[in-house]
Amino acid sequence: MFGTAVGVGAGVVVDLLQGHLGQLVMDPMSSLMLGTISGLGGALGYTLTLTAWGQWCLLARVWLPLTGRLPWAVAAFLDDAYQRGVLRQAGAVYQFRHARLQSRLARRRR
Repeated sequence: MFGTAVGVGAGVVVDLLQGHLGQLVMDPMSSLMLGTISGLGGALGYTLTLTAWGQWCLLARVWLPLTGRLPWAVAAFLDDAYQRGVLRQAGAVYQFRHARLQSRLARRRR
């Protein structure tokens, strides 16, 4: 819907500006392409910024690994730490086994 409105609006604007800016050409295929691209861009922008899933995706799966605060493969990291005995697992919850490590991580977070 948004893409269609942009495509039609672009065609109308091109028609209105014909005399002022010289000869402008906007065929229906270009209008459709512009509308499709803007519609997809608008949907992607909405999804990534205004939904909980999009914000989680950007923060937890992109930003935190890029800044070095979280490993890229979190599940593999947790499974490896569990196999090495650093973590214990109770259902879906992981907990660090060593009190010194827990206190260091808590101190670093503050």
